[in-house]
Amino acid sequence: MDLVEKLDHVAFAVRDKNRAALYLTNILGAREVFDMEWGGFRFTTFLMGSGSMLELVYADDPSSFVNRFIDKRGEGVHHLTFKVRDIEEMIEHLRARGLSPFDINTSNELWKECYIHPREAMGTLIQFAEFPEEEWVKIWEESRE
Repeated sequence: MDLVEKLDHVAFAVRDKNRAALYLTNILGAREVFDMEWGGFRFTTFLMGSGSMLELVYADDPSSFVNRFIDKRGEGVHHLTFKVRDIEEMIEHLRARGLSPFDINTSNELWKECYIHPREAMGTLIQFAEFPEEEWVKIWEESRE
């Protein structure tokens, strides 16, 4: 069973992106590689020496899911994202095991995703995503020019 290719990134919900970024760069030695607005929030991706990625998610809107999460649980780990070979196959796999994937979106060829609620995933929000990694690398490279 090779549905999951890898743990792609760990995402942290934060109120102050700059303060959190300073921690990741100064303490962990991460390098900021990408910052983007996506559906009412922003995310910034950081690369570690080993190729591991960390992500900061944040939003100005107090009613954003990010700020509601922080209000309820505080800043910290928001979700884990696993890169999958085939999102449709993963959704079928999860449902066959009695899980209820939600926020399923397969309309964007660059990012197809679904989630598993923390109550079904050892207390942590899990995101599964199918995406052409080489296309995201191009986007990162273009954003640095």
